[in-house]
Amino acid sequence: MPSIYVFYIFLTSLFTSLVLIPNISRLAVSIGIFDEINERKTHTGAVPRLGGIAIFFALLLGVILFTEIDRGMRGFLAGGLVVFLTGLTDDLEQITAEKKFLGEVMAALIVTVVGDIRVTSIGDLFGNGEILLGFFSIPFTIFVIVGVINSINLLDGLDGLAGGVTAIAAAAFGFLSYIAGDNMMVGVSAALLGAVVGFLKFNSYPARIFMGDGGSLFLGYCLAVLSVHLVQHNYMSGVGSELTPLIILAVPVFDTLFVMGKRLVNGKKMFSPDRSHIHHRFMDLGLGHKTTVILVYGLSYFLATYAVMFRLLPDRVQLINLVLLLVFFCLANWALAKLLEGKDHRFLRDDHALINAFSYRWMVKYSHYFLLTVRYLILVILLLPLFIITGPSNLANSSVAWLLIVATVVLFLQTADQGNFFLQILIYFNGAFLIYVVENSGREVELLDVPVTFVSNFLFAMVLVCVLILLMLRKKTKFLMDSPLEYFILFIAVTIPLLPTSFIAPVHLLSVAGKSMILFLGLKMVVLLEARRNRKILAATILSLFSLAVKSFL
Repeated sequence: MPSIYVFYIFLTSLFTSLVLIPNISRLAVSIGIFDEINERKTHTGAVPRLGGIAIFFALLLGVILFTEIDRGMRGFLAGGLVVFLTGLTDDLEQITAEKKFLGEVMAALIVTVVGDIRVTSIGDLFGNGEILLGFFSIPFTIFVIVGVINSINLLDGLDGLAGGVTAIAAAAFGFLSYIAGDNMMVGVSAALLGAVVGFLKFNSYPARIFMGDGGSLFLGYCLAVLSVHLVQHNYMSGVGSELTPLIILAVPVFDTLFVMGKRLVNGKKMFSPDRSHIHHRFMDLGLGHKTTVILVYGLSYFLATYAVMFRLLPDRVQLINLVLLLVFFCLANWALAKLLEGKDHRFLRDDHALINAFSYRWMVKYSHYFLLTVRYLILVILLLPLFIITGPSNLANSSVAWLLIVATVVLFLQTADQGNFFLQILIYFNGAFLIYVVENSGREVELLDVPVTFVSNFLFAMVLVCVLILLMLRKKTKFLMDSPLEYFILFIAVTIPLLPTSFIAPVHLLSVAGKSMILFLGLKMVVLLEARRNRKILAATILSLFSLAVKSFL
């Protein structure tokens, strides 16, 4: 599948989700479909819960318009419809757990039989050869699909939690499917990612709409089918271990196994609701809503990244990793339980109390030093083009540099406000152009016997670390993206990896985009906190541009 098609699918699902959700929210309010408030819920007001409708139709539209509807896709869509309607029925009129479970099994059976999507092998787990399932492939696949569906459903306990974890997993599955050449699952992953990202705009804390069971069951179903389809084709494509999808989904799967095991040990029903999930434990410990969600996001992201990077490890090694992860998960839950035994251990009181709990108040007091560090790191980054003496595109670089100098000077002279929005945007653009020059014309240049690109990588890493610390300490996250134009810049940067490799590789566009976004965050932080002290940054930008501009005459 061409990369541009992936972009089309993602964009279609994203905008469909964004358009549908406000209308569905109003519909849910008009017919009185709200999420019930009880001791397990964290919200205090009435919140509509039909967001799953938007997710389902957003994915459906993206898939139907741009993917081939073969046997596998027909089975996937048929099973998805069944599980979505099962969840939607539960949202509209509460059904028993048995009926819901029956709907999940039917959906799994449909996609397995109609779509011929099944787990035929679990890999070489013990070093004695591939373990083929044979006749047991169908019941095992149904068990896997139903298990993942319920793990995502049970994870849906905080605003944005299930959606964010799903988005991370969908991105990982999409990458692996792309490597495998599995066009069907690449399309499903892109559509799922777009639908969920659009939904998260309205579901992030404090949520304005919930996905309901119609959404959570469908998300679990999609992730389950992605896992099974990837495993089904692993040995043909050489993507990696059959256990890789399980590592990607380790957070919801292991949390479900732990909670159900604990309930059985305590003599409770497996599906009886309680507050024993890991996110509930974090909140009972005193962590705030946002902090808890971010922690789970971080853990999911780490595991997904690990699974992708080390996907080619032998199956038996992956099995050992999974066992160690499960042991760690159980120990972590045990430690949390011990902390919760006494009220004196509730030392975390809000989203930022973790800083105080570990005596980091001095970091808040002296956080301006991090701001100074960001400013001077950016100055060094912007001055790196001064060391670019030769390059194949100096004439073109010089022409662009002259244009940017004129535009910057004219705009600067027209306004006395150095925090002027358009001047800031132009500074961002100048910085991105200077990064492009360094990445393309400076790869053979050394600074004190160190390659300029290595220096650039180190500086950008330091900027990113400092910016993250500042965001945590100064609580300015919501002000980083405060205009449609800035979202548009972010959108362009995000879409660059989807462009054809033949277009990206020759000009190192991927590294340029990544560093440009880090520079954007750093510049935005400096402008945001001390807009009147940007003369040095402006001067460094013009100096580097001028050096590039005059080199065409040398």
